[in-house]
Amino acid sequence: MRKDKVVHDFRRISVPSKITFGRSVIAKMSLIDLFAKPDVDYATATSTVDKLEAYYISSRDGSHQQMALMHQAKEEYDEVFRKLARSVDREASGDAAIILSSGFHLVKQPVFSKKSELQVKSGDISGTIWLKRKAVNKATAYVWQYYVGAEVPAEEQWLFGGCSTQASFEMTGLTPGSRVWFRVAAVTREGMQAFTRPVMKVVL
Repeated sequence: MRKDKVVHDFRRISVPSKITFGRSVIAKMSLIDLFAKPDVDYATATSTVDKLEAYYISSRDGSHQQMALMHQAKEEYDEVFRKLARSVDREASGDAAIILSSGFHLVKQPVFSKKSELQVKSGDISGTIWLKRKAVNKATAYVWQYYVGAEVPAEEQWLFGGCSTQASFEMTGLTPGSRVWFRVAAVTREGMQAFTRPVMKVVL
């Protein structure tokens, strides 16, 4: 019988996602007795994530030196989480529930390829993007945000793109050739809901 194993999808995700994923895994594993003695201690793993986050922030100014340090930190991060994944595989012995409780994903679950609920398409005019998502029940408005850049932005970097009463929105005045990230949140009587997963589109 085939045993479930940890997938090393953390190696292929963006740096901001690595940071979020890493902290989640450390928090979940450290609460489980079965993972009391992983191949890398949690203090070291946390330090590795902190280092990657620090170099990611300092590299935002485009400094080649800081970029090089960030890439080195990414390699250290990947090595640390490969070892943590190996610890989970060893202790879980193919048990899918135990693997998932650690915060890691299963080989048979391509989590990061999940289709986003936000659709992003080029408009008829250059520099224009059409955004659409499935309407949310009892939503009174939708808040659209964007960010220009190659990687998923930090929470504080998102910019206000507009507000609409419909679950679709046209964003204009974007620079052709730029890479832009988009997300949207519905507003109901209970308040603003969670934003959708970010979607990147190259502006035509």
